[in-house]
Amino acid sequence: MTPVSFKGLSLGSGVPKICVPITGADPNLVIGQAGEAVSSSADIAEWRLDYFNDLEDTAEILSTASRIVEILGDLPLIITLRDRAEGGKRQIADADYLKLYTQIMLQTEVTAIDVEWQRESTITNQLITFARTHQVRTIISHHEFKRTPARTEMVDQLMKMSRLGGDVVKLAVMPKNNEDVLNLMVATHETSQQISQPIITMAMGSLGAVTRVAGQTFNSVLTFATNSALSAPGQLTVDETRKILKIIAQ
Repeated sequence: MTPVSFKGLSLGSGVPKICVPITGADPNLVIGQAGEAVSSSADIAEWRLDYFNDLEDTAEILSTASRIVEILGDLPLIITLRDRAEGGKRQIADADYLKLYTQIMLQTEVTAIDVEWQRESTITNQLITFARTHQVRTIISHHEFKRTPARTEMVDQLMKMSRLGGDVVKLAVMPKNNEDVLNLMVATHETSQQISQPIITMAMGSLGAVTRVAGQTFNSVLTFATNSALSAPGQLTVDETRKILKIIAQ
């Protein structure tokens, strides 16, 4: 695993980094949450575009994205447009997904975009290539909101995501028991020995809370925490997460 720089932040070395979601439905709420992110001890912010009411208003999205970047300063910004099939708030056609991400990369200074692995391969390939050309990082992601695949299947998923050539791979699963949680951790560690990209994994819900703070043990490089609104079940607060990460790292 080779660390990747997100606006000067090394993702894949040292203690796992903390990302806080921005989930406001309108520009004022989004800007307010960006300010909260700066005031917190978070390392990265993620704007969840699927929570935004005016998803069809590209000009407003671009203006808001630029304002977030300005407010965050040195904090990197990930843009994520999560489809309902992946646990998001919207159903988004491939063509619209490609068009909006392309405009964001062309006209703003975002650090990274999250690209859904299950999208049509021509779409993911175009986005990864375009992002690389415009010095934008890519996180190739997949979310299993109803189950935790077998360990071998999770390794296979992560390996396939890696082969797309993005900068980071991410897998989130829903555990039914402790064995599911352990299998995710083992699959992450096993895959980290075989691919160059940093890996982000988590088991959602209260059962998987340990995966959000013990990433350094099994080679998951980023965890998601919250200042206010949750973007996935089981998230801890930024302060809680930071405190536990420091204790584990001692």
